[in-house]
Amino acid sequence: MRRDIKYDKHGDIDISTGDIVYTESTAQHQYDLLMAAPGDYKQSPLSGVDSGNDVNDNEPTMFLRSVRKQMQSDGMNVKRVAWEHGQLVIDADYEDSNG
Repeated sequence: MRRDIKYDKHGDIDISTGDIVYTESTAQHQYDLLMAAPGDYKQSPLSGVDSGNDVNDNEPTMFLRSVRKQMQSDGMNVKRVAWEHGQLVIDADYEDSNG
């Protein structure tokens, strides 16, 4: 299981317990990759889907391919990426996860 610092709903570090909160981080990493654009991360300039550019795209094939590629590049085993009922569904987990 991957653990990382937890963010609150505003994207700030969660200190709701009076200290930094840690959590299982797969969903948080997926969200970060979806929101980031290539070039946003200095240490990994090719990382990021830049999903904001694809919001009104009528043909999601390239977007879904990009999501899959970014998740795989981050070390996730991607089982499925799809649109269902207007929602993006990502079934992916880190290969070293237990479960």
